[in-house]
Amino acid sequence: MKAYSIFDDFSQEARDLLAAAGVSVTVHPLGVPRPDPTQMKEILRDYDCVIIGTSQKITEDMFDGIETPRIIGTASVGLDHIRIPAEKKDLVTVLNTPKANAQSVAEYTMGCALSCCKRLTEGNSLYHQGKDNKQLYRKPEDLSGKTIGVVGAGNISRRIMDYALFFGMRILCWTRNPDHHRDLEERSVRFVDLHELVRTADYISVNLPNKPETVGLISEELVSEMKPTAVFISVSRLDTIDAEALFEKARENPGFYVCLDLDVNPQVVKQIPDQPNVLVTPHIAGGTVETRKRMFAEIAQAVAAAASKG
Repeated sequence: MKAYSIFDDFSQEARDLLAAAGVSVTVHPLGVPRPDPTQMKEILRDYDCVIIGTSQKITEDMFDGIETPRIIGTASVGLDHIRIPAEKKDLVTVLNTPKANAQSVAEYTMGCALSCCKRLTEGNSLYHQGKDNKQLYRKPEDLSGKTIGVVGAGNISRRIMDYALFFGMRILCWTRNPDHHRDLEERSVRFVDLHELVRTADYISVNLPNKPETVGLISEELVSEMKPTAVFISVSRLDTIDAEALFEKARENPGFYVCLDLDVNPQVVKQIPDQPNVLVTPHIAGGTVETRKRMFAEIAQAVAAAASKG
């Protein structure tokens, strides 16, 4: 089997895993821009397997003329950047890395929570203005004893719960399939509906994949029900949340914090309030050095396993 990695820093560990499974891998040349759509179509035609990331789009037209099996491995959790025509779905195996970024994204989430409750951004701004801590809108607080509402019950959510328990927080959880996650009840996690979660939680953490059923899930109505002193943190895509409603609530309530990790969107950039209670980062939560290494190893293992079967 021949594979092509669009990552010019594809790790030696990942290459060795593929080589041991009889997969010869060509790594994109260092310093050369990643393939454009035309080049990507040629790569997909010439190789049995392509290894990509979320910035590399696979579109339906790229499969024109392909009549033999292909593997698409993506170093990501999400799959919304891959589109396969219905008539070719039986030919294509799509593999992802559902576990690799859980540690990094959970650390990012708790980092946001700590930054907000300790008033770090506001405190930094005050100091630069020569003002003391008496000018804080609210005094700093501890996470201990607070309630966190976790939206989702996947790998990232579970890691966040690990940290929340360490900090002595109470945990609420919403998931579409609570029966699949009853083991969490043994850790004092209580399943609730979304309305109860947003009304009750001091901290709200949204960690959901981008799917049709998650579009608009965190609606303007739900935002209106959140405490005016809540901290809202989302690592989900923009489609999942009503960013405009969140920003408006932050404008009206200086004690309401919004922390979002999103792909850069010009419309969102225009809407962001220049306030210490709003933090928006350009999709960096899972982008650590360690996550990248784990993703390469995880996708290489998955491709190697698929190659051995076929």
